[in-house]
Amino acid sequence: MAASINNELELEQPMEDIRHELVLNIVRTAAVIAGEGAALFRRFDLTEAQFNVLFALKYKKNEWTQSDLGKRLVVTRASITSVLDKLESKGLVRRNDVAGNRRIYHISLTRKGQNLIDRVEPVYRETIHKALDIFSDEQCRDMISKMEQIRSRSAV
Repeated sequence: MAASINNELELEQPMEDIRHELVLNIVRTAAVIAGEGAALFRRFDLTEAQFNVLFALKYKKNEWTQSDLGKRLVVTRASITSVLDKLESKGLVRRNDVAGNRRIYHISLTRKGQNLIDRVEPVYRETIHKALDIFSDEQCRDMISKMEQIRSRSAV
């Protein structure tokens, strides 16, 4: 049987607010999943942010600037610059000049970056499928819908 959040956090009294308990469960579960992801990405000498960039670039259809990439990954300009610098130093992405504009670059995967994401992605998908195999596809869709509803009206 799964341990309750009360036991995991070694609370001296059980929580009485079910919504607070739900929030703590979501946060705690996200931390566990993030930790497993970090361990997986370390095997490939990547961080989660670097994986997310490679993954996003693999599936883009149009040219993306550094700013476009940052918006899609919801990170600061400084953060995306740092991640791209690291990926570029590893030979995984390339900044391509944009004709007529010396201030922006289009970002693309190199052959090495493409090969790496092609190796990492199946392992990543297997890992998340295993972690979430207690849910049917319909339950996943329902949870996604509920999370979207929370985000769309949240004041938190």
